[in-house]
Amino acid sequence: MTSFLMNTVLLEKNRWEEGRNPSIAVSEWLPKLTTDGFDGIELWENHSLKASEPEIQLLKHSSIHVEVYNSYVSFENGYEQERSQTANMVNRLRANKIKFNFGKDPERLDEYIQNFQEWKDQLPYECTFLCECHPGTVMEDPKIAKDVFKQIGSKDIGAMIHPFHKSTDLTSWFKHLGEKVVYAHVSLFDGIRFHLLERYPEFVESRVQDLKDKGFNGDFSLEFTEGTAEENETPEQLYNNAIRDLSFLKVRWKSLAKEI
Repeated sequence: MTSFLMNTVLLEKNRWEEGRNPSIAVSEWLPKLTTDGFDGIELWENHSLKASEPEIQLLKHSSIHVEVYNSYVSFENGYEQERSQTANMVNRLRANKIKFNFGKDPERLDEYIQNFQEWKDQLPYECTFLCECHPGTVMEDPKIAKDVFKQIGSKDIGAMIHPFHKSTDLTSWFKHLGEKVVYAHVSLFDGIRFHLLERYPEFVESRVQDLKDKGFNGDFSLEFTEGTAEENETPEQLYNNAIRDLSFLKVRWKSLAKEI
C-alpha cells in the first residue's frame, strides 16, 4: 500500500541556512498532519538532533509515526561521531526507514561505502535504507548507482528519486535499478523554482502513469512545494501548498495507478 508522507524539511525555513537550526517544533504540526491525510512523516534530522528532550519524546510517542528519518550525515572519514549520533537518534525514534546521501567525490566512493557498511551495523536490523540519488552526488548517474548497490550487496537498501523534477529520466532509473526504486520525493522543480503540482497537470499525470507502467509501488514524501526558498516563505503558506499537492497527487495516483 502506497503511503503519502510529510517531509518536515518542507516546513523548515532554515533548511539551507548556516547552522541549519530548526525554527519550528514538528510536534505542534502532528495533529494537523493526521487530519489532513498524511500517513506519517519523514523527519528532517535537525528537527530531532537539535530539538529539546521533551520535543523528542513527543515525536517518539506520537500517533503519527516517524516513518523515515531524513539524514544528511557524511560518510567521509572523520565523521564517526556524527554517524553514531544519527544512529542513536534513529534507534530512539524507532524509525522504519532512513534516508541517506553519499558525497560528490567519485574518488572517495570506496570510503563512502565502507563507512556506510560500518554505520549500518549500528542501526535496527529491520530498518530499510533509502539512498537519495541526488544531483551533485556520486549517485546522480543511474549506471553508477546500480554498481554501488551491487557493491553494497544488501537487500534492505532502496533508491529514492525525484520523479517530478523535469530533468529526471525515469526510464533510465528504472532500467538500471528496477524494483530498487522504492521511494519518491515530491517536488516539481523546473531548474529555477518550485511549483504546485496542479500548475503542470499533464506533466504530473504523465509521470504518475510512467511510474505505474514501470511497476513503482513505493511511497511518496512531500519534500518541497511552491514558495520554498522564497523571501517571505512561512510554514503556514508552505503547509497549505503541500496540502494542495497532496490532494492533487493522491487523486492522480488512485485514478491512474493500480496498487501492485
